Amino acid sequence: MLLDNLIKDEKKVNRLLYSSGPYWDYKNSRAILEIKKKGLSDFRGSSAGIGTSFGDNIPSDIRNEFNIKGRIISKIFSLPILNKVFNGQLNLTQDYINYFIKNQAIVYQNNKNVENLINKYHFKNTTEFGCIQIFEKLGVKYSTIYLQMAYRIEELSKSFNFKNINSFFEIGGGFGTNVHFLITNFSNIKKILYLDAVPNIYVGTKYLEHHFGKKVKNYLDLKNLDKINFQNNDELEILCIPPWLIEKVDVEIDHFHNAASFVEMPKIVIDNYVKFIKKFKTREISLISYDGYDLKTTFNPEELNLFFENKLKISWKNNLIEEYNRKLIYLTSN
Repeated sequence: MLLDNLIKDEKKVNRLLYSSGPYWDYKNSRAILEIKKKGLSDFRGSSAGIGTSFGDNIPSDIRNEFNIKGRIISKIFSLPILNKVFNGQLNLTQDYINYFIKNQAIVYQNNKNVENLINKYHFKNTTEFGCIQIFEKLGVKYSTIYLQMAYRIEELSKSFNFKNINSFFEIGGGFGTNVHFLITNFSNIKKILYLDAVPNIYVGTKYLEHHFGKKVKNYLDLKNLDKINFQNNDELEILCIPPWLIEKVDVEIDHFHNAASFVEMPKIVIDNYVKFIKKFKTREISLISYDGYDLKTTFNPEELNLFFENKLKISWKNNLIEEYNRKLIYLTSN
């Protein structure tokens, strides 16, 4: 019911501002097909294409990455001879995925940054929903994406004191790992506004409901309210909204965060979000994005500073595993 309502109501809103841009439109259409077909039990595994581009799944079957037209054409692989060949390729691909996961685990198990993060932060229930990118240390299993989230927070902690944050607003939060990690480690963060496009917001809502139950307010809880705000108490509260509901939100925010997705949006959409970030009297801002961007689908992440009147500090930093030779850009208000 939640997903169907999100899909139906999205068709009624200003799609220029509140629906997926060109970068995400195809991906989100495909994800809806996968959710309806397979559910979320294995969305972090290799059997479904639900989380591709925003989760930590590793797809092994290209057919899960197609939309309806592609899936119809791909039925050619069901023909007896082609099916045998294609299944052989799937088995080979899965073998390579397994080798990658084993080697990645070795890297994480022996990385000093990872060890420091495990000693400093708490990691609870990080490997559910079929997660396969896992490593084990001292008998405990960890999801690699959670260590990446922890490393980002550790870097941001050089500019912000997360122990002083009560309200937190995130746009494009993957499937909820960052929010889950923050709540687990900073009991002072009580009021969270979590926004993402359809169907990503559905996946994130269900993931957070799994961990925090009725502390999460989903679209069905909020859609008919005239005004959306936090309760005046010290209880944990997570408001999960699709983009168009931001027009009803009336809150003040201590810290706003976005990782990667801003550069994947049309610039008119970012302008609109920044308008609300200012309206919410946001005290702190942190943005993170990646190198190796493709100008055909995204833009130079340093340009994000233009949306914030060039007031953000810019720094390029190594990723958690330096051996992978990738860098992230951090734009911060402090």
